[in-house]
Amino acid sequence: MKALPGAVALASLFCWELTLAADPGAGKSPLTGVEGLLTTLMGLLFVLALIFAAAWLVKRLGHLPLPGKGMVRVLGGVSVGTRERVVVVQVEDARLVLGVCPGRVQTLHVLPAVSEFQRSLDDETKAGSRTHP
Repeated sequence: MKALPGAVALASLFCWELTLAADPGAGKSPLTGVEGLLTTLMGLLFVLALIFAAAWLVKRLGHLPLPGKGMVRVLGGVSVGTRERVVVVQVEDARLVLGVCPGRVQTLHVLPAVSEFQRSLDDETKAGSRTHP
């Protein structure tokens, strides 16, 4: 965000210079030689700065949570063929075992919901395995 005000100032300066250069009443001769080359180079640098600023914004804002995201989580999966997979998916409290192949998704099994006790037990088991190598 620190570079954004500088980029805006540079853009406004560049636009101001272009309006002065394009004004026929200013009494200036057409841009030729070194002056024309510098103006063209400034325009190119301005466009490149805009592209980089847009890419930076997309990178910064691309990780924002979207509405509706997070309802379905893929817990794991394994490939069982060249184009077939078995995937475990969690939707709210239900866990589903799905068979996925091109053009088709089929429910293979519905696993029971994980209780809060089981979750805390799993968390404690993972935490214990980290402290004891």
